[in-house]
Formats: sequence, structure tokens, C-alpha cells
Amino acid sequence: MSGPIVGKRRLRAELRRLRRERELTQDLVAAEMEWSLSKLIRIENGTVAISVSDLRSLLAYYRVHDPKAVDELLELARAAKRRMWWDEYRPVLPAQLITYVGFEAEATRIGEWSPIMFPTLLQTRRYAHATSDPESAQAERRVEFHMRRQDELFNREDPPRMQALLDESVLRRGPVPGDDALLVDQIEHTIEFAQRPYTDVRVVPLNAGYHPGWDGDFTILEFGADDGVLYRQQLLWEEPELVGAYRGILDRLTERALSHDATLDLLRQVAGELKRE
Repeated sequence: MSGPIVGKRRLRAELRRLRRERELTQDLVAAEMEWSLSKLIRIENGTVAISVSDLRSLLAYYRVHDPKAVDELLELARAAKRRMWWDEYRPVLPAQLITYVGFEAEATRIGEWSPIMFPTLLQTRRYAHATSDPESAQAERRVEFHMRRQDELFNREDPPRMQALLDESVLRRGPVPGDDALLVDQIEHTIEFAQRPYTDVRVVPLNAGYHPGWDGDFTILEFGADDGVLYRQQLLWEEPELVGAYRGILDRLTERALSHDATLDLLRQVAGELKRE
């Protein structure tokens, strides 16, 4: 069953395909359906959801009569309006992050590069608090939201595969100066997380030299072969060429990273050093 974000994405892609397959312009379809052109454009862009009744009429116009195909598309339309757990956090979070989490909830694989701090999905509550904006009145709600994300993703029966690549400097840069215990707790949590069957946590060492990851953090969410989205600089990108390019960057970073066992050894080593200081 699709969720609201991915359901809407799949539906809009299929509606565009059906229209183009029949060599119809948006102007012609809008006129035949007695809709404004802007309504059709917004439906195809995914900025508004299409009602079930409007979808039935549109599919009839596109000559889609196979009951199974119609039912599948109607279910996508219903999914686009389904309320999810993250809806209660909309007042305190950017709209783009809410959309991202909708994609994340249905991803089969998550690939993340983090050169500055531990990825949000790996953070302890203390670390998340320490890296949140202390001036924000909504800081506690945002931390609660991220803890809920972790729980919803990794405590379900079919968690996504998670690849997290960290720069070695992340292990040695605590969010609170002088609070080594906070960083030790985060590292030990990462050691536990790295040994779960669906995770691949690797460290890119300081001596790895120049690499494309110097341009900043990013995340790739995958839903199947050649289907994914890129999240970078708090923006979502769906263009296949761009997603593919960043998949290549993630692969090259993986080649520069330590092995699984060497990563665990380094994490334990750094935690031990911090405990002795």
C-alpha cells in the first residue's frame, strides 16, 4: 500500500504518461474535462490531489477500462489523502522536510553521506538536543519528531536498508565542547546500530584525500531499480540524471571508506580515547 507522498508521485507520473501516450495536450484535456488549465497542471505536478470522482472521469476519457488498472490508480488517489503520523508535526517543520519524510517512510534503501555530524537517523536523543537550535521554541517537538522517525523506520517488520557514510572528523567533533560523555554515548549507539542486519555504517578516514563528498551532505532514497530521489541542501530532486550522479558519488565514497570491521574498530578506539581523557 502506498503512502500519501509516494502515492501522489506515482499517480501524477502515470497520468502524464497516459496523456502523452494518447498524444493529448494539457489544453485539450482541460477543455474536455471542463477544468481550468491550471487545475490539470497542478494535478500533473502533484501540487494538488485529484479526487476519486475526477480521477474516474479522467481515466474514462483516457480510455483506461481495465478494472485492475483503474482500481490501482484509484487506490493511489486515496493514498494521497491518507493522514500519516508526521502530519501532527506540520506546524513545527518545513514543508520540504515533511515531504522528505513521506518519501523516506516508503524507501527500500537509504544512502546517506554525513561529513559534519552524525546522521539524524543515527542520533541519540541527547545528541539531537545538542545539535538543535536552543533559541527555537519548537526545539523539543523537533527532537521528538526525529526520535519518532527512527522508531517508525527501524522498529517495523521490514525496515529499509540503511547505508550511512561518515567522515572521520564526525567521531571527534562533539556538539558540546568538553562534554565527551555525550559523544561517547553517541558513538556507542552507532556501534550498536552498525551491527543490525539491515545497516551498513562506514567511516571515510581523514587520510582518504580529496573526494566528491567535500561538497556537503546528501541522502538518496530508493524505491526500486532506477527509482529514487535526492535530498540535498534541504531540497528534493527527482531528476533521474541527478539522482544517478549522486549514486555514483556515494559509490565512490564507499570505495574510500573503511570496511565494516575496520569502522567498528575505529569507533571503539575513539570511544576508548574519549573515556580516558
